[in-house]
Amino acid sequence: MATPLPVPTPTIIPTPEPTATAAFSAMREATVHSLQSSWFSQFVLRSYAELANWIGSTNIPQPWPALLAATVSMSALLAIAWAVFRLMALIVPIILKRVIARWSEEWAEALEEERVLHRVAHVAPLAVLAASLPVLSILGLEKPVLIAIELYAIWIFFGVLIAVISLVLGLLQLRPEMRSLPVDTIEQAIKLFCAIVGVLLVLSVVSGRSPIYFLSGLGAATAVILLVFRDTLLGLVAGVILALNDMVRVGDWIEIPGTAVNGDVTEITLTTVRVQNFDRTTVLVPAYDLISKSVINWRGMVDSGGRRIKRAIHVDMSTIRFVDREMLDRFRRFDVIGPYLDAKIHEIEEWNDANPASDPEEINVRRQTNVGIYRAYMAAYLKAHPKIHATGFTFLIRHLAPDAQGLPIEIYVFTNDNRWAEYENIQADIFDHLLAAAPEFGLRVFQSPAGADLDRIALPGETT
Repeated sequence: MATPLPVPTPTIIPTPEPTATAAFSAMREATVHSLQSSWFSQFVLRSYAELANWIGSTNIPQPWPALLAATVSMSALLAIAWAVFRLMALIVPIILKRVIARWSEEWAEALEEERVLHRVAHVAPLAVLAASLPVLSILGLEKPVLIAIELYAIWIFFGVLIAVISLVLGLLQLRPEMRSLPVDTIEQAIKLFCAIVGVLLVLSVVSGRSPIYFLSGLGAATAVILLVFRDTLLGLVAGVILALNDMVRVGDWIEIPGTAVNGDVTEITLTTVRVQNFDRTTVLVPAYDLISKSVINWRGMVDSGGRRIKRAIHVDMSTIRFVDREMLDRFRRFDVIGPYLDAKIHEIEEWNDANPASDPEEINVRRQTNVGIYRAYMAAYLKAHPKIHATGFTFLIRHLAPDAQGLPIEIYVFTNDNRWAEYENIQADIFDHLLAAAPEFGLRVFQSPAGADLDRIALPGETT
């Protein structure tokens, strides 16, 4: 009968790379020691020894009993790890969801949607696999399996961390006061940082070097990284600047002059901004363009509650004249300017009495003009309009410099309805009325001669 095998004593593998820092080496050795000293690892070792002794009792020559026992033990541990994972993935989410639902149904649904509890369930098979290290030392596989376990642990940790980040930021975005924040950009920035840290840890585990070693090597590669990933890095920096300065939000109407961008922002990522134009086309704009080019953001207009009307009516200057008493009496019938005319007539009469003219010609005394009264009518009409801001916003009716198209009278006011269609209707109704009212003041609106105008012009030798 073969001599029973003693329970093997696990050995701690020293850090393979002499260049690893002492702190990193000590931390790794302490981790391995704690795993090998656990009660489950000791139970696995005893089970392995008993199985090896039983196989050895069948007179199988050495070293086959130890190898067969280690193989069977490892297979059993893998099966147990898979079964534990399936059990934990099934039971843990159900139990914890019910517990959390008593506190917040919203959090419970978010945990299930982001599969946070399912990711946490990977910790159970990780512990089972860690307990197999003593057995694997017999097969000489402890080092690669330890690396695989560490990589598995890194994957679990960052998987859970990223899921929790998505969960928290997603719930914050549901709050009304947080909806204006660029949550997608913040989330992508945090995930990018986690990915960089994760890659450093993976390289550290695989190579056996401290993460500080790889951080120190980034300095030499900075020039190459900046050259190869220039556009990406500019996009990342621009995305962070946009997020921190709140320059663009989802839902903003933006316009970039000289480009096809003119619409609503539908998505903001770390490197691009998606804009849906008003013609229903979609444009992807690099985030860097939003800080390097002139961008018009109409958010201020939307938030203010007013939208500007800036348009001029061109009056034919040949129709501008002084008004007489008959015209004043007729204009007084217009309700919106009746008080204005009474006050103006009184003001002018007082002025003329205080400054008598030597010759009572129209040009020598102060008189009102039809275009001046028309301009006053515009102001009074717009101040009485229910869709125009009469106070709190710029309200201006002014003359511009005369040109070949006549005398421009510009209207510079703000509507109290920001909606595009309603704004256009308000603007159209106002100018419909003002254009139709111009002849009532003896004025003619200028327009370039058209076909019908030319037909009325008599050629030499013809009669009209």
